Amino acid sequence: MREDRFTGKVAVITGSAQGIGFQLARDMAKEGARVVISDVDEEALKEASETLKEEGAVYLTVKCDVSDRIQVEDMVNKAFGEFGRIDILVNNAGILKNFPIEETTDELLDATIGINVMGALYAIRAVTPIMKKQHYGRIINVSSICGKMGDHSTTYVYGTSKGALLSTTRSVAYQLGPFGITCNSIAPHAVMTKLMAYWDEGRKKDAAEKIPVRRLGTVEDMSNLMMFLASDEAGFINGENVNINGGYYMD
Repeated sequence: MREDRFTGKVAVITGSAQGIGFQLARDMAKEGARVVISDVDEEALKEASETLKEEGAVYLTVKCDVSDRIQVEDMVNKAFGEFGRIDILVNNAGILKNFPIEETTDELLDATIGINVMGALYAIRAVTPIMKKQHYGRIINVSSICGKMGDHSTTYVYGTSKGALLSTTRSVAYQLGPFGITCNSIAPHAVMTKLMAYWDEGRKKDAAEKIPVRRLGTVEDMSNLMMFLASDEAGFINGENVNINGGYYMD
């Protein structure tokens, strides 16, 4: 850990009151970033705020449903109003439900696309003028190996939504690269967060045995990778999707 890697930088992280997003917020704050944590879960935001306060972080909390364009724009405006710049955007907010195709309702289709895809599109559009003016930015989209290989266990729209983030990453990388803004994505697998609560112990054991490094992923693993992609050290990495799954899926 380098205490000064993100000094002077402002990071906006969606879905960050818990899980991967919260770990990333804590780690970035410890390395000097001013962090904006947003989440739709108000109670989780309060708990996250208490932890960040205890750790001495400089932060702002914003309740936000990323599927709502107005709320996303309000979040970005609050972040910019508080800190005067936005250097890093991490589109981490997501929804994952376990239903067979024939039981996937219209409401779940809309919610999955609304949160996993539209939320990222809204946030990217909202921060673009700010990052262009700064001639600097780092955008990271949290995708999944399901976006590459499809999903054989959860609702079929989840893979659809994560695949959309991969093409979004490339489009943004092409269009914003000339302005000093990079956009990359990560493709996790088997990270035991709240989204994966439907996995029982037997499934966890079976999954770990199929991963070459013989363990499941952690929120720390994900944070370490995104910290690098968000840093100046990764300034020549653009439009990439990085697999982070212990070797379960390689391409």
